[in-house]
Order: sequence, then C-alpha cells, then structure tokens
Amino acid sequence: MFRKLIDQLKNLTTEDSERFDPATLNDPVALKTEWSPLKRGGASFCTRKLVQVSPLRYEFRAPWGAKAFYLIFLVVGLGLLTASLFQVIESGKIFTEDVIGLGAVGLIFTLAGGLMFYFGTKPVVFDKQYECFWTGRIPTDELMYATANELLMPFKEIHAIQLISESVSGDNNSYYSYEMNLISKEGVRTNVVDHGKLDQIHEDARTLSEFLEVPIWDGI
Repeated sequence: MFRKLIDQLKNLTTEDSERFDPATLNDPVALKTEWSPLKRGGASFCTRKLVQVSPLRYEFRAPWGAKAFYLIFLVVGLGLLTASLFQVIESGKIFTEDVIGLGAVGLIFTLAGGLMFYFGTKPVVFDKQYECFWTGRIPTDELMYATANELLMPFKEIHAIQLISESVSGDNNSYYSYEMNLISKEGVRTNVVDHGKLDQIHEDARTLSEFLEVPIWDGI
C-alpha cells in the first residue's frame, strides 16, 4: 500500500508529455502499474551487467569500469587522510587549517567511495533453485517465506519486466538513465538495475525474459 502511494506521489512530479501509454500492452496489470521512475537519479555509464553463474542462476555484477570508478574515490580519500596524518606527525599539531581541510575532504571521499563500492557490488540475483529474485545480502533461509517487496520477488509473483527511462540533469551535463523493474501480479514494482547503457539493459532484459518466461514492457 505504501509503495503504491509513494509511486503515485512521484508520478505527480514527472512530465507527461512523452510518457509511454500502458494501454498499448493490452494488459490490465499494466494499467495499474506506475510508469514514473521508481529509483530517482541513475548513472551515465553501465553500473551492472547480467552474468550467467549457472544454468539455474543469473546475477547482475558490477563491471570493472564501475568498480574502478568507485575505487578511485576510495583511494583518493585514503591518500588525503594519509597526507593529513603525515602533516600531524611533522608539525605535532592536530587542529591546523591544512590538517582539518585535508582530513575533511579525505573523509568525504573515503566514505563516498566505500559506500558506492558497497552498494554498487551488492548481490542482485535471479535463482531458480530458490525460485526468487533478490537484491542485497539476504539469508537464503528467509527466501522461502518471502513476498514481493523492494528487495525481493518470488518468481511465481513476477508478471513482467518493465523498462523505463529518466532524464537526469547535473551541474555540467545531462543524460538518460534506464531503469529495469520487476512487476508483480498486483502491479508492485521492484527495482533491478538503473544505468545509462541502453543496449546493455535491452540485452539483459531479453535474457531475463526468456529465463523467467515473462514479457518485457518496453517503455523507453
């Protein structure tokens, strides 16, 4: 209930001029499904790529380029923190302008890089052994009791794969980010990935459509 309400509130802030018409899908579930972005923002590059781990399991994994991007922030941050530590050792003073400045910037970069790497590499799994999709580090013994929510969706509840786009504007540039969501039989959406490589998200959606035996709702 609350997920549907949040979707509707987001929908009020989305421009309608070029919105996909779900009536063309000829599916009543599509008409009660929201078509505004479920996950605001996104990335201009590919943050996740679908990998077949076994005949029964697919995972979205961060490519090396995305991992390198996260690690750059982490390494720069740790370098600045190290530099501030050397300044403390040399001067014998902690609360100087240079030490505080370097330490603060270093801490911000370290935290940003660490969080991006943690969330950017968290498991995103489709597993036929457990008959479930999930994202995050969820104990497998909890999967058999799962119902559709923002972190997981049992295969029996997956009705379709939704693809939508969002225009993201930054300080110096703008780009499109493409979002893949799973749609339950009740129209509840669960986000899978959100990144800026259109060809990759189409390719991964086709693979999952065959694996899950559900249609793709392409609203891009």
